[in-house]
Amino acid sequence: MKKMAALPLAVLAACTAQPGPPALATRAAGSCVDLSQVTARHVVPPSAVIFETTHGVYRAELVGNCAARATSTDIVETVSQGTEIYRDDRVRVFDPIEAKGTGIRSFPQCRIGSITAVPAA
Repeated sequence: MKKMAALPLAVLAACTAQPGPPALATRAAGSCVDLSQVTARHVVPPSAVIFETTHGVYRAELVGNCAARATSTDIVETVSQGTEIYRDDRVRVFDPIEAKGTGIRSFPQCRIGSITAVPAA
C-alpha cells in the first residue's frame, strides 16, 4: 500500500465547510478566500482586489464602480465578519492618507461579485 503525504488540516478544511444559516446560502456556491492564509492584498483599479495566499492567488471582482477612485496604493480592509470571504461579502478600499483626515468609515463598503483563482504564471 502506498503512503500518502499528509496535508495540513488547514489546507484541507479551507473554504470547504458549508455555512450554517440558510440566509447565507449564496456563500456555499463559488470560491472563497481563507483570510487566515492571506499574505497580501492588492487593488486592481477600477474594480478588483487580488488576495495572495499561502496556497494561491485569487481575484475578487467588486460590484459596480464602488472603488472607481481606487489606486494600486490603496488599502483593502475586509468588512465582513468571519475567517473566510465569499461572494456578496464586503471590503472597504481606501487611501491611507485621506483616511487619516476623514476616517475609513467615510469610504464606501464594496460588495464582492465573484472570486476566481488566478492561474500561476
